[in-house]
Amino acid sequence: MHCHLLIPGLFPPPQWLDAGLLRGMRLTALETLLARGKEYPPQDEGLAAWLCRAFGVEKQDDWPVAAYTLLADGGSPGSDFWLQAEPVHLQLQRERMVLVDAANLAISGEEAAGLTTALNSHFAQDGLSFFPSRPERWHLRLAHPARLETRPLEDVIGRNIRNFLPGGPDGGNWRRIINEIQMLLYTHPVNQAREQRGAPMVNSVWPWGGGLLAGKPSAPYTRIWAEDALACGLAAAAEIPRARAPASAADWLRTAAPGQHLVILDKPHQAVLHGDFPRWRENLLHLEADWFTPLRQALARGKITQLTLHVFSDAKARTFSVVRADLWKIWRRRKPLKNY
Repeated sequence: MHCHLLIPGLFPPPQWLDAGLLRGMRLTALETLLARGKEYPPQDEGLAAWLCRAFGVEKQDDWPVAAYTLLADGGSPGSDFWLQAEPVHLQLQRERMVLVDAANLAISGEEAAGLTTALNSHFAQDGLSFFPSRPERWHLRLAHPARLETRPLEDVIGRNIRNFLPGGPDGGNWRRIINEIQMLLYTHPVNQAREQRGAPMVNSVWPWGGGLLAGKPSAPYTRIWAEDALACGLAAAAEIPRARAPASAADWLRTAAPGQHLVILDKPHQAVLHGDFPRWRENLLHLEADWFTPLRQALARGKITQLTLHVFSDAKARTFSVVRADLWKIWRRRKPLKNY
């Protein structure tokens, strides 16, 4: 049985290292696995690109993320062109417009319905249809495909949007559409009510991940264990069984059958995106105790034949793979996490 652990946010950002925040963290099992295993050359791609490649989904102008996340949310992409249209708050900071994502907005279902109804009325003649698949995640269907090159929402959280706006042949038109959306949302009663109670406005959307559902993907794994919408959508399209990741490796080992398993543990990623070091530290110590330590033991006892860690940071994908014999390579000494 081969366990692939996909952990975005496992390696901390440089500013946390510079501040010495990792001092005193005991990560014996993780550091042993990283040191004893084989590291493959890093790839210049983020999580969405890596997942699409893993399932054999080809890039269009963009990676067609929206069509697969819609599938995960119970929608039917059909043959239409879809975009993610993430509800966000744009905050003016001096001369910068900084993006706050929906994780910090607490958008209700009623609010999402009201805002998207107004957007649909305004943009009907442009062939745009907004769907609040979830209050915090919206999808946008286009009557005609757009030639866009976009950046994933995670690349823009907490940053100035100016350097990340849509490009490509239709980029200029979409920058105009975004401005229209902002003007419409600013005066909407939902946002007036939010402002009155001191909640941040939902004053823009972030479009990204446009494309068409590209047929049935390949099936590189026996089972997917994740809550990530893209991974779940790809699994659904490939007809691979999927479930939420268990709380611990012990729970996973009790239920996993022989085969290739992809387990996505993304809580550290959310903490990194929002600059929350205490939450990241807590999540990493949980992973050390409940995942890395028991998986190292399972590998030593032959309960699993291989453990592969897929790590994402700074738009790079890094892979470390360990087999049972590697655990005896004691000359490969552990190094602190900051060395990676």
